[in-house]
Amino acid sequence: MKITDILTQQMTQCDIPGGSKKRVLENLSAFITSQLGGDGEQADNLFHNLVARERLGSTGIGEGVAIPHCRVAGFNRIHGCLVKLEEPVDFDSLDDKPVDLIFALIVPEEQNEEHLATLSRVASIMQDDESRASLRQCNSSEELYNTALKLERAA
Repeated sequence: MKITDILTQQMTQCDIPGGSKKRVLENLSAFITSQLGGDGEQADNLFHNLVARERLGSTGIGEGVAIPHCRVAGFNRIHGCLVKLEEPVDFDSLDDKPVDLIFALIVPEEQNEEHLATLSRVASIMQDDESRASLRQCNSSEELYNTALKLERAA
């Protein structure tokens, strides 16, 4: 599955506040849920699922990138959310570098193979030095979204 299949401009945010890993996951959960028409209870559920996934091991993949992901009941397709933080935050990444680029994946409970394929696709793009540099240069949510689409097409 391609990034263009799961990411919308509404699910792309540039220069959002971070603070801490927990705060980022909390804000991310609220943002995603609001964009998908959910409520506070669904945001709390998403937050708890993301935190539970982090307890298994950090989704910080290195070089300032994290790909938090989890399975959630009530979704009928995979949703992606790309954010660039104002300031990097500690994400317990493997390389101990703080994270400023986050691509979250929210996956329906039953989509295991699509989940892994999508995660692999996102990781391959986000692990590329030039891709990360291009995303970090973005100054607006629209520019961040359009850059992600260009990177998908170039990959």
